[in-house]
Amino acid sequence: MKEKMFKNLSLKILSAIFAVVLWTVIVNVYDPTTSYTFSNVSVQLINTESLTDKNYSYEIVEGGKISVYVSGPKSIVTNIKASDIVATADLSKISAFADYVDIHVSVVKDGQVLNNVEATPKTSAVRLSIENRDTKTVNVVSEITGSAADGYAVVRRVLNPTSVKVTGPSSVIDNIDHAGISFDVTGATADVTGTADIHLYDSDNNEINDSSVELTQTSVGYTAQVVRTKTVSIEVKTSGKPADGYRDSGATLNRDSVVVYGDTNMLNSLDKIVIPASNINVDGLTENKVYKFGLSDYIDKSLTILDNARIEVTVRIESTGNKTITLNTSDIKVSGLETGMSYSFEDRTFSIDVEGSETAIAALDASAITMTADLSTYTTSGIQSITLSVKLPDGVTLKRAASVNVLFKDNTQETETTQSTQETTSVTTRN
Repeated sequence: MKEKMFKNLSLKILSAIFAVVLWTVIVNVYDPTTSYTFSNVSVQLINTESLTDKNYSYEIVEGGKISVYVSGPKSIVTNIKASDIVATADLSKISAFADYVDIHVSVVKDGQVLNNVEATPKTSAVRLSIENRDTKTVNVVSEITGSAADGYAVVRRVLNPTSVKVTGPSSVIDNIDHAGISFDVTGATADVTGTADIHLYDSDNNEINDSSVELTQTSVGYTAQVVRTKTVSIEVKTSGKPADGYRDSGATLNRDSVVVYGDTNMLNSLDKIVIPASNINVDGLTENKVYKFGLSDYIDKSLTILDNARIEVTVRIESTGNKTITLNTSDIKVSGLETGMSYSFEDRTFSIDVEGSETAIAALDASAITMTADLSTYTTSGIQSITLSVKLPDGVTLKRAASVNVLFKDNTQETETTQSTQETTSVTTRN
């Protein structure tokens, strides 16, 4: 038996070698070894809880997508797709204080690992950024876009919830200042409700987009209360008299109107808000003074002022100047003279006394003054003192009424007298 085993041994070995060579030749000819590189293969992180359970946060810095070199029989390799490449990094294998995790690659076809192909990652490890994981609560703020319909306004916004918790890497969480939503109220005449997606912002209102941040919820419910409004003017009056040598030059307001809403009947009846003169007393003032008021005190309690309900009133106090100006009666514009009447001014010039701010008085000249006289009530001959209507520049007033003497002549009476004389003369001649 032993002799038969070893009989022609060399021949048998030679045959085996030949068979292997022949098989190799056949395989290489008919199913040769080939290779292919697959790009942009995503690396899956597994056993992530090994970090998160320790309150660590992580982020892939490098190696999230890799290229994989695959070699093997052509008949197999040519049928491999990128989706068949499975690249994983096991976070449970990470070493203490290390930030690299080895990448393992396999080829899985129809749920089976292909052992007759070789898969090699061109990037051997994933680099992670690992830091402490923090949680904090931030307020939700809202921003509206568009405007309600004319005569309507958004007066109140209600959010649900008003705050959310954010969790993520400490470096990211530290930069989050608030959460925000926005919604549109264009053309609204009634309350607007809905939900809006949450966005995160830093203290400069720059949006923070980071997938590593988790929120307790991603949207917020909102209600915008829309009401009918009315724009009303503001009127102020002053009382008292400034110190000698000074004058009240008027008041300026930091706003001349406000928007009001509330009870319909009261809203319809309100045209302006008046701050009474008793509240702005200028007695003895020698310089400007600012008065501040809450406008809500001057309207019915059923009404509300939108936005800022306060107003600042600045009363301008100026030192006064006096001046006497000589004017020509020929510059007086006359109106209303009755038919048959004529007039003439007794004097060619007259004077008026004015006062005002020093600046206005210094700049005043006769060309800036307009004078008119209404003669409609004068129907008989004689000299009359006529009070003029004088228009002065802003900041200048008359100290006393201006008047001139006017000689009126009833021309109709002279005509009748002449006719009567002529008739008398004619009768005498006949006799």
